[in-house]
Amino acid sequence: ISEIKSHIEQLRVERAMRGEAADTTEDDPEERELKAQIELHKTSYKEKFNRLRELKAEIEQIQGIMEKQRVGLQNDFENWYNLMVRQYRAALKGEQQGGAAQAEVTREDSKEMRAGKGGGSRGEEGKNVPVLTGNKDADADIAAFYKAR
Repeated sequence: ISEIKSHIEQLRVERAMRGEAADTTEDDPEERELKAQIELHKTSYKEKFNRLRELKAEIEQIQGIMEKQRVGLQNDFENWYNLMVRQYRAALKGEQQGGAAQAEVTREDSKEMRAGKGGGSRGEEGKNVPVLTGNKDADADIAAFYKAR
């Protein structure tokens, strides 16, 4: 747009140097063509700007959904992990699984489990990792997740 405007200005300067009247500039087909190009560029710019605004709103909406999903996934994992801790503790105590009298696992209990206290843990790379799933890699990942928190 700036280049086209400078070209129009250059045409006007050339006409002024030739001594043409200012009234003839509106009749100049070259200047009209350049002005039409400016309008096309402005229209294109506005359309693209509006499209970007729409995309930004869509991206923000998707980011909000992703955040909700992340929180939900984390909560689901917490619930599952607490269930595994309860089952682990029940197995250690020799109780039957699914006892209604078992209390919710506290953060201290979870920390104790992550630290590998309470027996039934195995050493892995010099660290105690509780056996929760029976899968060595999954148990290590769970322990690493809680350690990172």
